[in-house]
Amino acid sequence: MAFSEAYNELKSQLGLDIAQLLLESGDVGVWLWNVQTGETIFNDKWADIIGYSLCELEPVSIDTWLTFAHPEDLVKSEQLLNEHFEGESARYVCEARMKHKRGHWVKVLDKGQVQTWDKNGNPEWMVGIHIDITEQWQKEREIEFLHQELKKFTDNLPGFVYQYVIDNKDEAFFPFATSKVFDIYGCSPKDIESSADRVMQAIHQDDLERIVRSIEHSRAELTDWCEVFRVNHPKKGQIWISAKSSPIARADGSVEWNGYSEDVTEEVKSNERIKLLTAVFSTTSRGILITTAESVIVDVNPAFEQITGFKKHEVIGKKPSILSAKKQPDEFYQQMWTELLDKGCWQGEVWNKRKSGEVFPEQLSIDALYDENGLVSHYIGAFDDISSAVEKRQLLNELVNQDPLTKLLNRRGLDIQLRAFSQRTPAEHNQFALIYLDLDNFKLVNDTYGHEQGDNLLLDISQQLRLQMRDKDVLSRIGGDEFVIVLPSLTKASLCQDIALRCQQAVKKVAQDYETVQPVSASFGIAMYPLHGHSAKELLAIADKQMYEMKLALKVSPLG
Repeated sequence: MAFSEAYNELKSQLGLDIAQLLLESGDVGVWLWNVQTGETIFNDKWADIIGYSLCELEPVSIDTWLTFAHPEDLVKSEQLLNEHFEGESARYVCEARMKHKRGHWVKVLDKGQVQTWDKNGNPEWMVGIHIDITEQWQKEREIEFLHQELKKFTDNLPGFVYQYVIDNKDEAFFPFATSKVFDIYGCSPKDIESSADRVMQAIHQDDLERIVRSIEHSRAELTDWCEVFRVNHPKKGQIWISAKSSPIARADGSVEWNGYSEDVTEEVKSNERIKLLTAVFSTTSRGILITTAESVIVDVNPAFEQITGFKKHEVIGKKPSILSAKKQPDEFYQQMWTELLDKGCWQGEVWNKRKSGEVFPEQLSIDALYDENGLVSHYIGAFDDISSAVEKRQLLNELVNQDPLTKLLNRRGLDIQLRAFSQRTPAEHNQFALIYLDLDNFKLVNDTYGHEQGDNLLLDISQQLRLQMRDKDVLSRIGGDEFVIVLPSLTKASLCQDIALRCQQAVKKVAQDYETVQPVSASFGIAMYPLHGHSAKELLAIADKQMYEMKLALKVSPLG
């Protein structure tokens, strides 16, 4: 074993053959260091550890060590040396990295001890060794890297990875558990490392017996363990857990399970909601249909089949328009879709038809369902057959707004109609004319022929007046012998006058069959909206005034 030149002199000074001692202890690097002067002696193995020959490093000193040692490790080395010098440790022991000739780092176990002290008690010569532990260091680094990678992977899982053991003394514990155990059971890996009690105590009392039985079964049969159960979490309250693991029998009679657990509370709740919604979907009396965003039917419920007469397989893949009775104009559906796209929902009355062709009214609500990107994925339509309600409503409207004899609008119905006309937008040409027509001498018919014949005359006159009008014109009877005709979109007074004269002649012709002292005739007055007024009251007042002036001009008996 070769040493640097100063070794022989130092050997006699220290009074021992260090080389012989080290040869007996193995192939290690040797260093001798004068703490006070910095003089340093190395053997050839010391240099070989870092890829050099001893002659390449000479002349050597403590600076040789300082040059090749990692700066971070020098701080630690100095601290440990001072502790040895102060008597706090019997030996100096430090692991340090050194720069190899090829550029990489090697690791050495650096051990040493002061051999001589000066007369003041200060350290003088120190002897030590370097043992190459690079291979061990690299393996430790690989193990640490794998450990960190495993930890990184498991800590990013939604649940926690664990190893659970029941030993041959029936003691249960978790030798390994990731930090996510807190999210599941509210404890740390350390809490369950030697005992599984914290985990078992967290399991819901109503589920505990079942879980214990299933673990024992898995232990006895060495079958996979899979359970869903409740846990009383200290922070979250009651949660649902899904746990899965596989058992392995050990030679000493113990059994270990390697597995994974996760919080499935939201999934369980979602499944419960789905079950509830499925039950509602199947049992509700409302008809329900579900379509894609492109309005293609994908599902209907039993109530849909009962109300419409269509079977599920007959409508799947088709559009809801298969039900349309086409009683609403295109504008109605355009407005419906505008509101649905804008607000995500719509409700109102529509007329549809059954498979038999029978038309029926329904109260319909449509709601949009959105995906995670905020786009419409489906539409859900729910409806009720409101035929009975509509019939009752129509009957009520007739009783309230209809003249019982002629079935024409009465004064209330006329007011509603006039209000609707006056509230139309300019684009809808909200101008119209009104003819106020009053029968002259009609009372003489009742006096001469009786009220039944008078009623017949009123019915005949109503029929004849209707023949003088367009389909969109409105005829009403607002008094015993008073009629009002509304002419939508009619803006020329001359045309209105022509219609009024035709109506006057029609009354005269019908009344010829009822001879009275003075013949039954008709007087009329005309009002234009908005020229003569904006309310029914104003318009009727103008037309009534004109009609009365016509009576006076013709000197008609006021008995009518």
